[in-house]
Amino acid sequence: MANDGTDNAGGMGAQPQIQLRYVGERFDGARLPLEVLGDLPAFRDLLAAFAKAAYLGANTTRLRVPKGFDKSLSFNLTGVTDGSAIPQLQWDKVTAQSLLPGFEDEIGALIDGSLKQIVTLIDQAANGHFPRVLPPEHVRALNRFGSGLRDGERIEFLDSHGIDGKVIYLDNDRRKALITKVRETYQTRYEGTGTLVGVHAANDPYIQIETEAHGLISIYLERERVLQEFDGNLGTPIQFDVEIELDNTDHFRSLVEVHVVGLIDERIAGELQRCRIRLDEISQLAEGWDGDSSYAVSKAAFASANQFLSRRPQLCGNYKIFPTVAGGLLFEFETGRWDLSLEFLPDGEVEFFGIEIEGKGEISPELYPEVSDALIAELDKYAGNNGR
Repeated sequence: MANDGTDNAGGMGAQPQIQLRYVGERFDGARLPLEVLGDLPAFRDLLAAFAKAAYLGANTTRLRVPKGFDKSLSFNLTGVTDGSAIPQLQWDKVTAQSLLPGFEDEIGALIDGSLKQIVTLIDQAANGHFPRVLPPEHVRALNRFGSGLRDGERIEFLDSHGIDGKVIYLDNDRRKALITKVRETYQTRYEGTGTLVGVHAANDPYIQIETEAHGLISIYLERERVLQEFDGNLGTPIQFDVEIELDNTDHFRSLVEVHVVGLIDERIAGELQRCRIRLDEISQLAEGWDGDSSYAVSKAAFASANQFLSRRPQLCGNYKIFPTVAGGLLFEFETGRWDLSLEFLPDGEVEFFGIEIEGKGEISPELYPEVSDALIAELDKYAGNNGR
């Protein structure tokens, strides 16, 4: 994480320069999607929270930090290098000198110490050692740092060394475990489709969407948009991408932020309905539907397939859906250069594979435990992501 790492906990050196490595297919080739850029100011805020606590802990006669302290903790994004994507953050020492003359060396030491505290906190949490409590300022920053990660992705702290000797990293599981040990809830991104079931334009205008995973969600919007876009469209499918707060058992608590919400195109809505009707028809098939020893479609396969429809409704016009003799479901569709297949297995797992239509390219079968962000990201590489 620091360019001149040492062998202490977290491996930080004296120079407060940060290198975070984003690992996952979305970040290959030094790509940093816009939705994760919010991690960088969130990480800066987390570092600032630790630095303030360290300063006040070392100066017990003071009730607050010096004027200009927060602004002196300014960082610049100096580059994004490959492998996967490594944003490089450099402390702006010149700004610190102008705001707090003669105090910049102490600020630099506080930053370095705070970096060590952050990676140590994450490493200890990964090994089952959690703090009893964290100040609200720390938790607010943690709730934003990494909230845009998808399943199978992680943020590594370069030049850090954990208890197991490996590089320290943050992923969705570690982030959730850490936050929910010090408070009851955590924040995460939720993308999918639902049904518009309520439109309320008086006073605080909002719409209500019935979602598959988290039930009824209310989204507050401008009165003009509620009236012009949603009024008179009850029962219409809605596509959304939002930040939500869940408890430690993954039950919905509240809506935090709206990234995208809108009515699904009428043509797409019709194709989505066609696919869901087809799924319902197939789910009614009894055992032996093929005249031999076939199984009825399992509840897990049916739920998994329905969840997939919610994640990528814009491709519904291409889907051909069939039952499998093992009790699963098979989606076949052509898009661009590829003939793709998704098999939803009886236990809810999903196998993705495909072949190039006019060529020798092949996507080897890969198994996913559920309709995860990792599966959607892999699909989007070949099918394109028209829904974002």
